[in-house]
Amino acid sequence: METYLYEDKLFVFVLVTLLMGGWAAWMTGKASASTWSRYPILFFYLVLLTMGVRFLHQAPFGGNMFSPYYFVVDLIIIQLIGLLSYRVRLAKQMVGKYGWMFQRSGALGWSARSSGE
Repeated sequence: METYLYEDKLFVFVLVTLLMGGWAAWMTGKASASTWSRYPILFFYLVLLTMGVRFLHQAPFGGNMFSPYYFVVDLIIIQLIGLLSYRVRLAKQMVGKYGWMFQRSGALGWSARSSGE
């Protein structure tokens, strides 16, 4: 049963793409932020991760590894999780290392401290 988000079974989509791929994307985003990498490098890493996720759909569960549509669906999901992790970690890192210059501005950002503080 094909739908817009998954090919065969919801269980396989949740297990492989959301849990396994999402966890790996979260850790990749966190690691990229920890090494001060830029977005294009993170994007490249997450494309490689998406290829691995597509392989995991195909090898044990018999999904289509080379489906462009489901590759893009998985890529979007993994990119969103990875970028969220990247921004959370980068904001924490900026405020932690440069606390005299920056303060937290929401969960994903930071702002310059005013001179009066």
